[in-house]
Amino acid sequence: MSLFPVAYSLLSKQALISHIKDNYEVQEPIHLKYFLKGMNDTYILETGSSKYIFRVYRADRRNKSEISFELDLLNYLNENNVSVSIPISKKDGTLVNEFLVAEGVKYGVMFSFAEGNEKPIHAVEDSYLFGKSVAQIHKATENFRSEHIRDNLNLEYLIERPLNIIKLHMEHRQEDYNLICERILGLKQQLVMKIEEGLDWGVCHGDLHGNTNVAFADNGKLTHYDFDISGYGWRAYDIAEFRLAREIHSGHNKDEVERLWDAFLNGYREVRDLSENDVEVVSIFVTLRQLWLFGLCFSESEQIGVADFDDAFIDSKVEYFRKVMF
Repeated sequence: MSLFPVAYSLLSKQALISHIKDNYEVQEPIHLKYFLKGMNDTYILETGSSKYIFRVYRADRRNKSEISFELDLLNYLNENNVSVSIPISKKDGTLVNEFLVAEGVKYGVMFSFAEGNEKPIHAVEDSYLFGKSVAQIHKATENFRSEHIRDNLNLEYLIERPLNIIKLHMEHRQEDYNLICERILGLKQQLVMKIEEGLDWGVCHGDLHGNTNVAFADNGKLTHYDFDISGYGWRAYDIAEFRLAREIHSGHNKDEVERLWDAFLNGYREVRDLSENDVEVVSIFVTLRQLWLFGLCFSESEQIGVADFDDAFIDSKVEYFRKVMF
């Protein structure tokens, strides 16, 4: 009997422990905990003296060159005194593990553990510190180069691809899909004009919501991690995710959002410039981020099931886009 095609497989934890013992200089005893299934599989590795993160990338999402770009970026940031979780070398000096599985090749990387705690950003002081740390990433990467290829977070990535994915899942809601397209294309016209006026472009983290992906230490030091959706894009898009997260986590409390947003910008501008044109376009990117997330949910439905993405889910998204003005 031949192997049946597989879309997603999970590595054996015991086999992964054996692989880590064989390939890394780690002190026993070793405890490996499967921590999170997201856009990749994340494990927490605890050894006799240290703690690490081990990430296994999905075969359908990342190739070796894309992962190598991320690792180049992390090492570059670390060399330029930006606090990030960095890749850990194997005994042979390489960084990337290859696992041949039913659906192809999965790649795995061990990372240093980001010391500190995740916390919801409701305080002006935390928002200010987060803004400073984001600006440090953007400033440090102005001269970053890698021989490896990564997605540009451009109009195709933010608009065309999500709309194509959403269309496949809204064939029974054509009128609502048309409404979403109308709103997004109206915003696209505005965005194109802003682009022509000039927007800051460079390396982006891609997921700067501030609720996770950053660890706050007691001394005020912030360590960023999970650069899995990093790439080259508009810096206004990168910071738009922070504003979107504040809107959601404040329950759309406008006063709280503006307080935290102002503090973020103050922290950011203490480190590097950000033009008014970039700030003005953030509201457009907030909506495009929602579109991208809408498409991501549908693209992940084969992995996690469609139960959470039914008509009630679509209703909530349609209602959001119905309120978009352009």
